[in-house]
Amino acid sequence: MFDSMTAEAEVLEFLRTVVTTIKPELVVETGTFSGISTLWIAEGLKANGRGRVISCEFDREIYENAKVRIQASGLAEWIELRRESSLEMKVEGRIDLLFSDSDMPIREQEIRRFLPQINPYGLILMHDASSHLKIVREAALKLEQDGLISVVLMPTPRGLVVAQRREERK
Repeated sequence: MFDSMTAEAEVLEFLRTVVTTIKPELVVETGTFSGISTLWIAEGLKANGRGRVISCEFDREIYENAKVRIQASGLAEWIELRRESSLEMKVEGRIDLLFSDSDMPIREQEIRRFLPQINPYGLILMHDASSHLKIVREAALKLEQDGLISVVLMPTPRGLVVAQRREERK
């Protein structure tokens, strides 16, 4: 791990690989924090030669630090960084990949909010879903129980949900 909040190295590799595999046009990331996962997503977009990631961070100081890192990265053209709440953020278009990594108590609300915009064949990733970080895992399983998404729980060090919308999948 880079620090106590950034996604684990294994998850960062997975993120980049998912991006290069599914070739998303639009990625939405909630909870930019230091911008490291944003950069790994952008690396995948750059390798694809297309797409963009919109990442939001509510905290001003954390946002400013991420902004500096992103501007110095050489990947800024693939990234739209916003300082706003994921629950208020407006995103135009169909979301091909949603990476939910903001404050744990609002993850279920985020998924419910963005679900109508998510490509039926796109992916929803929820970080911090291990059995000891119950709030995200329980939110994902509740969304599945409500018939909204299909969930796979991946046993990464901090846990990762991989999901898809149930509606409209054929």
